[in-house]
Amino acid sequence: MSANTVSYKKTQFERIQAVIAAAKDYAEAREAFAVASKGLARSRRQNPGNPDQYADELDEAADSVGKAQARVADLVAELVADGSLEILSESIACETKRLS
Repeated sequence: MSANTVSYKKTQFERIQAVIAAAKDYAEAREAFAVASKGLARSRRQNPGNPDQYADELDEAADSVGKAQARVADLVAELVADGSLEILSESIACETKRLS
């Protein structure tokens, strides 16, 4: 979590939607990291000793994961500060029950 938590002038619903969107971005970044990691491992097995073209891709993917994670943490901290996290938790619980 960054030291600067910016207070947005958005409704509670908009802030909850922002957390959900940021969490989706985080999941996508994690998936891209996993793909890049597998590509790098495969490249090293097939071409040991050659510079890896996937190393830069993996570095970029790791950076994206970190940024997405920080964004989620900042948004969640904002929800915690005003008690909205409980509403988000209840919404997720209801959605999970509905999908079960």
